[in-house]
Amino acid sequence: MRPPFKVIDSDGHINEPEEIIATYMPPPYDAYLHAWKANADGTVYSNNTLVPKQPGMDPTMGGALGTNGPSGFPFPSDWLAIMDEAGVEKTYLYPTAFLPYSMLVDPDYTVAVTQAYNSYLHDHWLQANDRFGAVAVMPLIDAEESAKELRRSVTELGFAGAFTPAVGYGLIGKKQNHPFFAEAQNLDTTVAIHGGHATAEYIPYTRFIQRHAVGFPVSQIIQMTSLALEGIFELFPRLRVAFLEAGCTWVPYMLDRLDEEWELRGKVEAPDCKRPPSEYLRGSNVFVHLEPDEKLLPQTIDILGEDALVYASDWPHWDNDFPNSIDHIWEREDITESQKKAILRDNPLAMYGIVDSEGGA
Repeated sequence: MRPPFKVIDSDGHINEPEEIIATYMPPPYDAYLHAWKANADGTVYSNNTLVPKQPGMDPTMGGALGTNGPSGFPFPSDWLAIMDEAGVEKTYLYPTAFLPYSMLVDPDYTVAVTQAYNSYLHDHWLQANDRFGAVAVMPLIDAEESAKELRRSVTELGFAGAFTPAVGYGLIGKKQNHPFFAEAQNLDTTVAIHGGHATAEYIPYTRFIQRHAVGFPVSQIIQMTSLALEGIFELFPRLRVAFLEAGCTWVPYMLDRLDEEWELRGKVEAPDCKRPPSEYLRGSNVFVHLEPDEKLLPQTIDILGEDALVYASDWPHWDNDFPNSIDHIWEREDITESQKKAILRDNPLAMYGIVDSEGGA
């Protein structure tokens, strides 16, 4: 059963065509790097793509999992069709091929390729329909360049915020990134931290199931700890931050643990964190994605508050259950209709700083 209002999807994905994005690359990268040549069976090797891939593990199990279609699927028309079916008013788009872009090590190339992606997303998606929103990929290898690209993306391209991976750029709360956070706060925009395969470089997983189960929540635990104890929420009190693709029921555990550590060591080792970390993380400008079937969802809402959790489709990735995931939330009997509406509409709008025409955010 679908809700009696339009849903806002805080995190959907595209399968961006790197051969088209390559045409946005400036000199010298348009001339001789990443020629994009496939072999006889159509495979493009990792050293010929714009963003290196992680080899050896297949999330889709040979295409048996996930929503599949022709090369480039989904196109804007595909997204709009399933949004109509699901009763979704707007979706905010994140990358797929570019999710591990933090593996890039050349700062100038990273700036160029992130600018190319953001320009592509504007031209081919935001211009296609105003039901698409977008977050910009940030060259966080360079905080000053990230601040510049964030300003371009928000003020010139109309993006709703910035995406940064939870893995690959170290601790995101480090002081080097202050210019980026300052610009995000000045622009009144959102920084969305997308979960990734944390620990993969340290633990020799033998199956993708192991890496995926552990990596996403661990990566968000790492970054939430960094942002809170480095004082990002104190230094930038109007900054909106979202933690995506790891569920939500790990957060109450971390609130207790962070508060205990802060009480014992905070004055010396976390001087910019002036209050118990849980006070910042339960604030109205911190958002966390939930999984529809998390058993401890009611208790998590009690601890974090009704305005903290957001719905995300994750479509068309291999582990999505869209649009049934909307039904799973709406049909739950252990949370109220007010809480369901907050999750499915009000909070995603508030996360992106949108005032709801229906009076939600």
